[in-house]
Formats: sequence, structure tokens, C-alpha cells
Amino acid sequence: MTGVAAPALPSARAQARALLLLRWQMVRTPGVKLAAVVVLCLLLLLLQAVLSSAGSLEQPALETAVALAPEAFLGFGALALIAPLTAGGGTQVVAPEHLVAFPVRASTHFVGGLVLAPANLVWAAQLLVIAAMTAYLTLAGGTALGLVTSAAYVLLTTVVGQALAWTLTGVRATRTGRRAVLVLSLAAAAAVVAVVRSGRGGDVLDASPTLHVVQAVVAAGTGDLARWGTTTGLLLAGSVVGLALGARACSWALARPGDAGGRAESVGVRRRAPRRSALAELVAVDRASVWRAPALRRGGLVLAVLPGVAAAGAQVPWESLVVLPGLVASGAGLLFGVNAFSLDGPGALWLASLPVRPRTALAAKVLVLAETVLGAVLLAVVVGSLRSPGAPEPAVVVAIACGVVGSTALVLAGCLSLSVRHPHRADLRGPRDAVAPPGALVVASVRLALPCAVLGIVLEGLAATGLAWLPLALLAPVLAVSALVAVRAVRAWDAPVVRARVVQAVAQG
Repeated sequence: MTGVAAPALPSARAQARALLLLRWQMVRTPGVKLAAVVVLCLLLLLLQAVLSSAGSLEQPALETAVALAPEAFLGFGALALIAPLTAGGGTQVVAPEHLVAFPVRASTHFVGGLVLAPANLVWAAQLLVIAAMTAYLTLAGGTALGLVTSAAYVLLTTVVGQALAWTLTGVRATRTGRRAVLVLSLAAAAAVVAVVRSGRGGDVLDASPTLHVVQAVVAAGTGDLARWGTTTGLLLAGSVVGLALGARACSWALARPGDAGGRAESVGVRRRAPRRSALAELVAVDRASVWRAPALRRGGLVLAVLPGVAAAGAQVPWESLVVLPGLVASGAGLLFGVNAFSLDGPGALWLASLPVRPRTALAAKVLVLAETVLGAVLLAVVVGSLRSPGAPEPAVVVAIACGVVGSTALVLAGCLSLSVRHPHRADLRGPRDAVAPPGALVVASVRLALPCAVLGIVLEGLAATGLAWLPLALLAPVLAVSALVAVRAVRAWDAPVVRARVVQAVAQG
């Protein structure tokens, strides 16, 4: 018999496109699709707005923005590198274990992660900052060429971040690799702390390679095409090389067997002392669930350390610290709060059968989430304020305190509503597991970050007036709205049909 040759597999780009379409069709709620389209349109409008804002800036503000351009580009690069590391290899369109029976290329997962990288509100916000800086640097002309350079820089940093994340994922497949990565992480953290404490942060920023990128953008505005073309060409060439190496790193990481099979699915743990109430018992279980999930543990540690250290290293003024609580609070809510019942996993069926009042289980989730959000916000504010120049005005201190309380309340109310009304199944066993699908996380990030960002901006403006009572006057309606949203979610949870739907979704999908 004459053998029949197997058909060639589609390219990674074609497979990624098919998986993205599949993921889009899997979204059953029309409101989620509409929200995603609205967010995309809003981002495009904001992009147009920031590009046209250069001509309306006063000269002192324009000079300040231009001086901060290297730091802005460096901040985006750091975000593009750190975000996929905390996710354990970048966002995936479909988990690889769900595609075992299908001939999907390993590089398809890498391409899918690159496409979904912008599905992050912080990433999109930093992109708007980069676009604004490009417009300011090319105010005299050549904005289109400057945007090409900035886009090449964004592509390069995103590709390198994804490639580095997949490399570390492969290294961490063994116990020796995990120990090596831990040592390197501690060494990097110690180096950052040493730089911050020694006051050499400015020297590090001055030696940043982003200076060459900024100079290329400026060259585009001045007509120096030779310098612009050289830097832009290097950025694009680096992106091509990064794509090839990243695809290989992803294939290598997914092909490594690792030593996970040698570890027992369940291990003996020391029995905890009995708590005084059912609420305390459930809180202890939820705390342990957060800490034992690799993805949540890693994200929580990064969230607790990175924002404060970054603010301290940049010597953020007291006035700018007013917006920090909102940013940290919304990130902490995305850690697990937008789908808080995913902490129960398959055990949700057993927990639902316990003789405990429904509101007690809900209160346990809220308390653990409140500890996480408030702890992250306070730590970021305290660490970030250590190197803030000068002494703060009383109105600024009050505004920061109102930001901490108001942002925490908004995030708790939003997470409570999302967890009750839009539950998702999430195993949270692997380092790349997420509490919700990528599309749901994008919508949730907008719902959490937008009100917190507006609150921070308004509080910053009120603090500039010097009147300490104005931030307190704003805090009252914020708490009232948060309480109203939370009460509605609690009343929805009281319905047996709603609780059954949540338990079924979390336990079985």
C-alpha cells in the first residue's frame, strides 16, 4: 500500500487566530462582548486624544514631560518584562492541557500570549503614556515616524518579556531550577533595594538604554533619519530574533516533563487549632487556599513589593501618592477577588453542604479579600512615601488616607458583585492558572480600575486646594455607593438559585 502523507500543520499564526475566534465564540454573555468592543473603542479614542494633546500643553509642563520620557519608556519596559513573569509564562488563549488531543504547535501558545498581552488595563495605560511622550517629543513634526519607533520598542519589550517568562517556566520545571530562580529573584530584589537606599536610582535611570530610544524619537522630529532609521531597525531586528527565540523557549518549556509527577497530589499538613466560630474557620481555609495556589502566591508577593519599591525608587512626590492606592487596590482585586469563590474549587460542593449560614461563607471571602487589598495598599503607600521629598501638607495626608479607604471600598464592592453574578471555574493548581478567562479579566480590570483611577485623580485635585475637608466630603458618597453595590450583591447571594449557580460554576464549570 502506498502511504498517504500527513497534511501539513497550519502555521502558528493561523492556529492562534483560530483559537482566538474559538475563545470569542465561547463567550456566552453578549454584555461581555459588547464591553470588550466598547473598551477597545475607548482606548482608540484615548489614543487619539493623547496624540493631539501636545499642542495644548504649556511650555513648563511640556518640558517636564519631555524630561521624564526615558523614565516613562523604562517603566513600560519593566512592566512588559515583569507582567508575564508573574503570570508564569504569559496569558494563554486556551490552556495547553485542554489541547492535548489536537495538533497545536507549541509556538501557537507563544503567539497567543503576545496577542493577549494588551489585555491588561495597566499595559494599555502605559501604552497611552508612551504615545503621549512620543507626541511631546515630536511636537515640531515627524510624529508618524516617532510612533513607528515607539511601536517597535513596545513590540521588542513585549516579545522579550514573553520569551523570558517561558524560559523561566521551563527552568522551574525541576526543583533545582525553582531554587535557582528563587535565588536570582532574591538577588534582584536585594539589588533594587540597595540601589534605592543608596540614592543611585537617578544614575541607573541615566544609564538606561531607553535614552537611545528617546533620542531616536526626537531624531524623527528633527529630520535626522539616519539616527532614527538605525535605532528603529535595531528594535525591529531584535523583535524578529525575540520571536524566533521565544517560540523555541515556549516549545522547550511545554515539552519539559518536570518533576511535578513525582510529587504527591495531597500531603499531610499539621492540624490547625480549632477556631472559635464558623466564620473564623472559613477565613482560615480561604487564607490557606490563597497561599497554597502558586499563581496567587506569586502574584501576591509581587503586588506587595513592586509598587512601593517602584514609587520609592522614583521618589514620587507626596501629591502623586494620592493616586497610588487606587492602582494597587484594583490590582489586588484582580488577584482573586473578581472570582473569590474560585478559592473553593471542587470543594465548593462540600463547603455548600456544611450547616453554615450562606452569609457566613460570603463574609469569609470578603474578610480575606479586604485583608489582601488593604494590606497591599498600605504597604505600597508606606514604602512609597519613605523617599518622597519634603513634608506633606495636611490636605495631602487626608487625601491619601481617603484614597486608601475609598479605593478599598470600591474594590471590595466591585469584587463582591462580580464574584456573585459572574462566577468561573479555576483550578489554580499551576503557576499559569488564572481566576477567570482572559476576556472576563479584561472587563473586570476596567470595572475595578476605572472608578479607582477617577477617585485618585479627583482626590489629587482636591488635595491641591489645601482644604483638608474636601477629600473627606468626597469619601462619604464613595462609601455610600460602595455600600449600595455590596448590599445588592449580598441580597442576590441570599437567593438559593444564585448560590446554586455559583457553586455549580466554581465546582464543575
